[in-house]
Amino acid sequence: MIFPKFLHPKNPTSMNITPPKVPAPTKGSFWKQLGMMILGTTISLALTITTAALLDAHKRAKDRHLSAMLVMSNIEGFARTLEIRSDKMAPIDSIATWLLSKPIEELELLPEKELEYLISQATQVANLQRDMSAENVFSNNIETWKNMGNITFIDLVGQCFSSMDIVLVRFNEWAASVRDAKTDVINNPDNYQGSTIPIKMMNSNKVRASMAAMHKQRCWLTYVAATLRFYNRKNLMSINITEEELNAYIEASESQEFDVGNPPDVNDYYTDPFSPDSLHSLRHLDERLLSLKNEKK
Repeated sequence: MIFPKFLHPKNPTSMNITPPKVPAPTKGSFWKQLGMMILGTTISLALTITTAALLDAHKRAKDRHLSAMLVMSNIEGFARTLEIRSDKMAPIDSIATWLLSKPIEELELLPEKELEYLISQATQVANLQRDMSAENVFSNNIETWKNMGNITFIDLVGQCFSSMDIVLVRFNEWAASVRDAKTDVINNPDNYQGSTIPIKMMNSNKVRASMAAMHKQRCWLTYVAATLRFYNRKNLMSINITEEELNAYIEASESQEFDVGNPPDVNDYYTDPFSPDSLHSLRHLDERLLSLKNEKK
């Protein structure tokens, strides 16, 4: 192999490479460097922990807000369900009131199918239903309870859910009793007076009581809806949601002052039962009965 002259192995001067000079460590420099390393690590760790804590606090606050809105929207949704059901029961209440106001001998003048239809309308009550997902998440998830960190809010929400459960059970029990009263007449016709099933139903004390209860049930549903909204407004305030969010949530003006107000009084939601004379929508039935009575004469 041909080497350049200045790197030839036989040329002694070609191998005289002078190593760089390394300054000798001064006294205490090792501990100084170690201290700087520890300090840097400590600061970095502290920043990491602080950042993580801030991010966790932000996440918990966001989760708390979302959980609160989920729960309160569920309560508001059920209140609206009760009001809608009460409104749908208004024509049922009217027909029931009209039927109960007529003597049996007059109702016997109506064709059986027509009377059967009227009774069916006057006793048509479906079960109430509600979305249980929000209650299940809130009640069964211990982390949600811990994250809320607001005993007042938790207590008020618990009261709302308890009221919703009670309404659901009691109304559906009553609806079942209405169906059972009619079924008993159909299955045991000999126990009731009358020549037809519709007349037998009008002679049933249970069927008549079911019709008479329509109005009270309607008033009760609207009262419970108002009560749920009252507690829901207190929920909103206890969880410290901004006034803008509150006003948007209750569909109020942004400039309107938010006031919890007084709890609903059950007497404010009770109205007198329908008077048969005021049921203008059923006036044609009165005219038909009168016509039938005149024909019988």
